[in-house]
Amino acid sequence: MRIALAQIGARLGDFDGICSRVEQQVHLAQDAGADLLCVPAPLMCGVTPGALVDYPNYEHDLLRALDRLAAICDAAGVACIVPAVLSLEVGQLFEAFLLRRGRVVPLRLTMIRHQEGVPVSPWSPPVFDVAGTRIAVTFDAQRDLASLPGGCDLLLHFPVNGLDVTDCDSAAAAALPTGQMTERVARAGIWMACMAPVGGYDDAVYTGGSYVLDDGGRVVALAPCFEESLLVQDVVRGVPCEAVEDRKIPRFDRGTWMWNGLRLHLRDSVAAQCAGRVLVALDGGLASSLLACLAVDALGSRSVIALHVEHDAASDGTAQEFHALRSRLAREVASRLHIRMVERVAPDIRPLLDGDEPGNPGISVPSAQARVDALMMEDVAQIEHAMPLSALTKTDYALRPRVGARANVATLAPFGDVYLTSLEWLARARNRISAVLSEELLGLNAVAGDMATVLRDAVCQLGADGDIADRALSSLLALDPSQIDGALEAHVDRNAVLDDLPLFATDPESAALILMIVRSGEASRRLLPSCPIVSSRSFVERAWPSMLGWSDMGRHGQERLRAADLADAEFHRLEKRGAARAERARGEIMDMLADLLGITPEQRRELMGEEGLERMGEQLKDAEQSVREALGRMASEGLGPEAFGLGSQDGDAGASGRAGFFSLN
Repeated sequence: MRIALAQIGARLGDFDGICSRVEQQVHLAQDAGADLLCVPAPLMCGVTPGALVDYPNYEHDLLRALDRLAAICDAAGVACIVPAVLSLEVGQLFEAFLLRRGRVVPLRLTMIRHQEGVPVSPWSPPVFDVAGTRIAVTFDAQRDLASLPGGCDLLLHFPVNGLDVTDCDSAAAAALPTGQMTERVARAGIWMACMAPVGGYDDAVYTGGSYVLDDGGRVVALAPCFEESLLVQDVVRGVPCEAVEDRKIPRFDRGTWMWNGLRLHLRDSVAAQCAGRVLVALDGGLASSLLACLAVDALGSRSVIALHVEHDAASDGTAQEFHALRSRLAREVASRLHIRMVERVAPDIRPLLDGDEPGNPGISVPSAQARVDALMMEDVAQIEHAMPLSALTKTDYALRPRVGARANVATLAPFGDVYLTSLEWLARARNRISAVLSEELLGLNAVAGDMATVLRDAVCQLGADGDIADRALSSLLALDPSQIDGALEAHVDRNAVLDDLPLFATDPESAALILMIVRSGEASRRLLPSCPIVSSRSFVERAWPSMLGWSDMGRHGQERLRAADLADAEFHRLEKRGAARAERARGEIMDMLADLLGITPEQRRELMGEEGLERMGEQLKDAEQSVREALGRMASEGLGPEAFGLGSQDGDAGASGRAGFFSLN
């Protein structure tokens, strides 16, 4: 059997466009002599369609598209597996549709219907045959490898989780050198084909890297990462084939995978918005400069426009020098990337504001300037017919979402799931491709300067009194940027509580302040642009109630309370109470027997002991055995009820030789 893996991407829900893409792959697979074609799991509707699958006509349109593909596959003589998400009464189900002989067969639903008499999990791998090869389909190879039905020759794995740069297993082929997949496949003794998606699907990012392992766990076929491809491989059990050289198997590198994953997502997001160009606000900082690099890598320099806004209202010489440096760096980046830059001059808005007057908590000058910059960016975007991008990072989302929301005109923030301090090593990884960013942007000083701006806005949005705000800002500015992002990463990505934050041991007040700031920005965070998910938990996945008034302030040394411990304590209490009741019942019975049999209190205490109860139990067994033997002798001697002066029930003296009394009683 020859299998083909179509590592392609398409716009979600565009059934006509998807069918055209798949039709091309069907003809390519036919030319390659393939018997079975596989397409990625998120191709039809993504992996988290939400309420989309509950719409009454969604399933109808999906099946119409699959029926069209089934006819195409039948004409080409190629079977096809198309994963999709369906809505059931018990929830949503990852289904695998088999297109063969002009029919559309939902494998999992068919398996459930066929085994209605025998309970079967809807997540069990369905099995089917193609060209004499028995194939099982799974969406979780780690779970299903050890429990596959007998006789399977090939396991088809359709990954559904997107890229997580903290977990190399999310990088498909790049996880093979350091993962355990090859060893597990070798132990199972079957072939395995991994159909890895590529591109951006809503918030998820996929980087490709499909592969095929033989029944010895060796890599025998490999698709490239970060690009579309059609991988074709013969599957023959027990027949050795040439393995891919180790040096050709990609090694996972966090910076490379993150950069290329963001690049693919930006490319597909712009295409989904039908935007020909993007607009980046270059302010001379690290985040905006790196965003311009990402846009050029994803779309090309002709499709990227830069906007730089000059601020001539600097209050002192230091501020003027800082703005001059930022302007120079912005122009250098635009020149090195060969992108057109539009320059505007912002008016002096300080006379219009009273925010700096003593005792007047009006709008601050930096916040107002950000709004003016946003208006200029929106104006340029409309003139140039460009899609505006935001340079907000995950640190911005965590600490100053209110400021970001007020000045936001973008629909996408590519770094929204990347912490500010991570941009430093991400920039160095990008500079290995071409040295676009100067050393002034690559150093830790650039990160520290941007972090200081973030912290000032974060404290300002709390609306605290002057003395309290000054104390909070001084406390946060004294921290290293890595300490702040480390606390955020632990709390947001790993759900760590206050006591478990790495910062808590050295500065508990600052740690508590950071968590309070994160909680206070929940409502504003929902107004920020969407971002690709590249971490273990983004703010989209971690959304809390916007009206929440609780903050995790730790346990202050108290033992953790758990509902399970309360349930265990209640169970033991009831168990002990039941034992006490049984003991009391035994005592009452023994008192009654003692009165009837004339047992002394000393004998009663002896009988109530463990040895006494055990001895009584043995005596009762002996007595029962004696009674059984006596009854047996009576029956064998033909003693009837008349032997006891009771007479026969039917008037007969028991001539039949049976013990009528004991048989009836």
